Amino acid sequence: MSLNISTEKLANVTIVKGDGEMDYHNFRLLKNQVETALAEGDRKLLLDLSDISYLDSSALGSLLYNQKRVHERGGEVLVVAGDPLMDILSLTHLDSHFTIVDSVDEGRHRFSDKGDHQVIPLRVKSSGTEESR
Repeated sequence: MSLNISTEKLANVTIVKGDGEMDYHNFRLLKNQVETALAEGDRKLLLDLSDISYLDSSALGSLLYNQKRVHERGGEVLVVAGDPLMDILSLTHLDSHFTIVDSVDEGRHRFSDKGDHQVIPLRVKSSGTEESR
């Protein structure tokens, strides 16, 4: 089974595109690309899996793992899913675990709508007043 993975950065969105069949032998290709993006500070990832024609349970587990890693780093993942992937996600009831968009353009638009606003967390001083970190 063959899988091609490519990565493209557009503005503040990293698009990781998969093409082919994803299984136990090659799912790490996608995982490595996501890990590289995170290491480079990318926090908005769009996984374009619309051209994935097959995936097994290890590949599905990898998708969940990738999403968890991005969320742990304060990022967000959107997934473009073709019919084969949508069928599997629906069948396994995992479609509710991912934010699925219809196209790369829709995903980029969703990310741009959110902007790059930084939330500054507050901490409570011992006197009970709040201050910015």
